[in-house]
Amino acid sequence: MPSEPSTSGLIEVLLVDDHPDVRRLLREMIETYEDLIIVGEAVNGEDAVLLASTLKPAVVVMDVHLPVLSGVAAASLIKTHHPCIAIIALTAGDPRDEEKAMTIAGAASVINKADVLHALHPAIVDAVKPVKSWSSSSCS
Repeated sequence: MPSEPSTSGLIEVLLVDDHPDVRRLLREMIETYEDLIIVGEAVNGEDAVLLASTLKPAVVVMDVHLPVLSGVAAASLIKTHHPCIAIIALTAGDPRDEEKAMTIAGAASVINKADVLHALHPAIVDAVKPVKSWSSSSCS
């Protein structure tokens, strides 16, 4: 089954951050967009991999620095098993410092958390555009 927006036209998002306040703020922000829906939340990289496999969201919005399994390792595992799930990485540092490792792991983009208010929604929408054109056989 391809990871693309559900039949209702909503882009399904899995949030992954170990800080509850950050997850809450991201959830509140994402809920303001009519084309996005949060389907799950995880607090570490290992849970992110498990939930991505179970929920098969279109997008995983994931902190780079996570406990148990890093965001880089989790992104790599998710993309290996579910190549059509888009990964948007978030970092509190300079995104250029994290971009190479996350790009190699399969992330569509890396966003500084300070820029998330104006950058996250466009990054999510841009990340799922290529998926919409892929056939279901390439995303099984």
